[in-house]
Amino acid sequence: MDTNKATIGSRNRKRGFSYECKIVKELKEITGDEDICTSRSESKKLDDKKIDISDPNNTLPFYCQMKATQATPQIKKLNSEVGLKDKPLVIFWNAQEPKNKKQISVGEYCIIPKKLFYSMLKKYYVLEEEDRSTIDSN
Repeated sequence: MDTNKATIGSRNRKRGFSYECKIVKELKEITGDEDICTSRSESKKLDDKKIDISDPNNTLPFYCQMKATQATPQIKKLNSEVGLKDKPLVIFWNAQEPKNKKQISVGEYCIIPKKLFYSMLKKYYVLEEEDRSTIDSN
C-alpha cells in the first residue's frame, strides 16, 4: 500500500468527491430537482461551511455532509463545524474497510438528528396504506 501522504490525501479526496457525486445523483432521482449539485462545483462559501451538497431551490429539508471513512464520523464535531444552522445536518457515511491494498465500502448510513427522524416517521405513517406498501416493497 502506498504510504506517500500526498498520494493518500489525493486518493481520499477523490473517494470523497466520488461519493458526493453518487449521493447528488441519487437525490436528483428522488426529488426530481436537477439543480442539486456538489458544493465544490457550485459554491465555495457553502463548501467552506462544511456543507457538501448545494440545494439552490431549497428542496431538501436538511444540509448534507459526506464521509467515506473507516472511522465513525465525529458527529458532535461535525455538527458544531457546520456554518449554517437553519436546517438539520444529515451525515451520509460510506463506511470503508481495507481489502487488497484498497479501501472498499462495507455499508452506507445516514446519521440524522432524532427530531428529523421523528418528523420523517410521522410523515411515513400519514401516507395512505397503499403508498406505505409501495415503500415497504422497495
